[in-house]
Formats: sequence, structure tokens, C-alpha cells
Amino acid sequence: MSLKHKLMPLFAGLITSEGLQQLRRRLLEWRRLLRRQPHQATFYFRIDDPYSVLMAQVLPRFARHFGIQITPRVMLYLDQQMYPAADMLAELAPRDARQLADLHGLDFPADWHLPQREVSLAATRCLLHHEKDERFWSLAAALADALWRHDHGKLEALLNEHGQMPADQAQLALEARRDQFLSDGHYLTGTLLYEGEWYWSVERLDHLGHRLNEMGLGSQDWPLPYGRAKRAQMSHSEPALKGKPLVLFFSFRSPYSYLALSRAYALADHYGLDLKIRPVLPMVMRGLSVPKEKRFYILKDAAREARLHQVPFGRVCDPVGPGVERCMALWPFAEKEGRLREWLRAAATGIWSKGINAASDNGLKFLVETAGLDWNRARRWLDDDSWRDRAEDNRNAMMAAGSWGVPTFLTQDDMVWGQDRFAIIERSLLASVSRESDGD
Repeated sequence: MSLKHKLMPLFAGLITSEGLQQLRRRLLEWRRLLRRQPHQATFYFRIDDPYSVLMAQVLPRFARHFGIQITPRVMLYLDQQMYPAADMLAELAPRDARQLADLHGLDFPADWHLPQREVSLAATRCLLHHEKDERFWSLAAALADALWRHDHGKLEALLNEHGQMPADQAQLALEARRDQFLSDGHYLTGTLLYEGEWYWSVERLDHLGHRLNEMGLGSQDWPLPYGRAKRAQMSHSEPALKGKPLVLFFSFRSPYSYLALSRAYALADHYGLDLKIRPVLPMVMRGLSVPKEKRFYILKDAAREARLHQVPFGRVCDPVGPGVERCMALWPFAEKEGRLREWLRAAATGIWSKGINAASDNGLKFLVETAGLDWNRARRWLDDDSWRDRAEDNRNAMMAAGSWGVPTFLTQDDMVWGQDRFAIIERSLLASVSRESDGD
């Protein structure tokens, strides 16, 4: 094993450890107290980002409950290297936001239209003009509603009433913020920064709420209405779902695929679904770049989500390259042996929590035997490249469904992206049964 593979799990375990996280939080809190500063956070808002629109609706109430100050920072331009499929995200995000809005009781128009760039810029210049104004939140809501509904009359009236920052001044400010944002450590708008940690979208505010509760802010009895999309309710059975298809596009190099795996099996087992897991190569092995800043955020965020779902995580040995290929090569063997579930769990757990190097024979043997498979029989499959065509077919199917990354789920009627959307997946499944009943 190379020195890199020996040190990687130790380094990853350190930066994702809960102990280090708590120590850093205490140090930042002591610094805040010494400086006699209030509890304050920065919200990175982009009006043509649906997740920003939803966050802007909940943050005023969130801030009042916990007694913190939230300063909006208006954005528009982003570093495009962080978005490998920007056009696909532009189409997916509003549909996803509409489902999240329905789940959380928020507003996002069902008849949304993708905003035009020059119109988004005009609305952004208006918000820049009022960024430090107490009316920012209500103005942001009104402008966003007009923008996403394609209501140019309402938008023009708002711009005439509230004015705009001069175009040249706004251009310089937005470009500087784009560059600073990445150096600060993030790339997604709709994100809150509080004392060194990032919270993206309403599905991460649960983490911040619990953190603030531990500091004695807010009230413990207030049910945090955020993060509810992460878990399916599974409060009752639905016999009509038995045998219904559920597809999961999965990658061995994706921590979010790993986090989704147990809940996908639990959902399928509860409803008797026909779960098909389709492997794809990771983005970097498909020619798509994942910059360092993005990788570090994903690793820390995945660790936080893993603790929430009580999934072992932290001692990571990146399988990119040969590790992924060898795991993929053994996929058909595990399937043939009727132990695909055991193989996926063993391999993903070994990679993401035990620091097992899947690129080495010793590491792969450990994973194979943990899955209850025979190593001598398994190793004969390592020279068989037939899995590559299957992986490419899976990638094409995922892209055709409107997604470019994992984990992606396909129900009978819908495509859902992300490990934090199980409530939406469940809703889609139950809605399909309801529609069938109505059609009888």
C-alpha cells in the first residue's frame, strides 16, 4: 500500500471527526465572546437559484427564534467549474424546489419559468441597492415571485419603486463576490455560513438548529421544520406498491450514494419495491472535474449527515481509478451469487468508514469476504471488462432521465436527485398508487 493510501484514512478521519468539529465550535464561540459580538450568520442569496428563494422565506423566522443576526449577501455570478452540468441543474432545481416547498409549506410557483439572465441581473441590482435594508427579505420574496412567474409587469413596478444599484458598480461587486465565495470555501448559493460551517438549503438548517440549541439558543421544544425531506415516513404499508420499480444510480466513489444505500433498502423492504441499483463511474472518471474546495465541503457535509443517520463514516480511502474499477468488476459476480446487497454494503462501508484500499488485493479480499463471497472465485472476474458497457448504459439512462450525478432515483413517474430526498421519493411512489386508483 502506498504512503498516500496509508495516510488518507487518518487525514479524512481527522477532518471529519465530531471531536474536532466540537473543538472548533468551542474555539469560535470563545472568540465571539471575547470580541463581544452577537451571534451572526451570512446568507448567500441568488435570485435565480430556487434554493435561495426557499431559504429566504424561512430565515427571518429562524433568526427570530434563535436570536441570531442574518446578513444577506447578494450573488449572481458563479464559478462555472463547480457546475459540471449547469444546464441540467437549471432544469432540475425548480422542480426539486417545488417539491420541497410543498413539503415544507413554502411558496414556489407551480407554473415557474426559467428566468432570463438580463432580468435576473435587474432584480439583483435592486436587491444590492437594499442589501442592508430591513425590507430586504420582503423585497427579495416579491422580486423572486415575479421573476419565477415571468411576471414582467410586477417586476417592472418593483424596480421602479425600489430602484437599482448602478450597472457598473453592481458588475464589479458581483464579480468580486464570485471570486471571494470560492476562496471562502463554498460554491452553492442558498447557503448560510455560521461560525465556520456551511448550511446549504432548508435541508441543512436542522444541523444549525441543533447546534444553536446546544448553545442554549432558541427552545428545545420547537420542532425544527427543516430536514424533513431526508427520511421517508414509512408509517403504514401500501400493498399496491409491492413490486413497483425503484431505480438507484450508485457510485462507489460517492459518499452520498453510500449514505443513501441503507435507507433505499429500508424503503424497498418496507413497501416491497423492486429496487434495482445501477452502477455508474464517478464524475472524475467520466471526464468531469470536481475541484478541491467542492471535495472538502462534500466530505464534511457527508460526515455531518452520516452522524445524523447513524451511519459509520470518516476513515475514507478514496477508490478513484483502480479501486472503483475493481469494485465494479465484481458487481456481476455478486449479483450472480445473490449477494449484491451484501457486496454493496461491505464495499461502501469499507471505503467510507474503515479506510480499506479497494485497489489492493488485500483490501479487496477483505471486502469480498466481509460480503460473504469467495475470494478465489471473485478474483477471476477482475479481468472481465464487460461491466464497462453496462456502466455506460446506466450513465446514458441517468442522463436521459435528467440527472448527471449520484445518487439519483427513478420511480415510475419521477426522477429525484440526492440522498436527502427520501420523503419526496416516498410521496412520488404513493402518488402513483393514488393516480392508478383514481383511474380505475
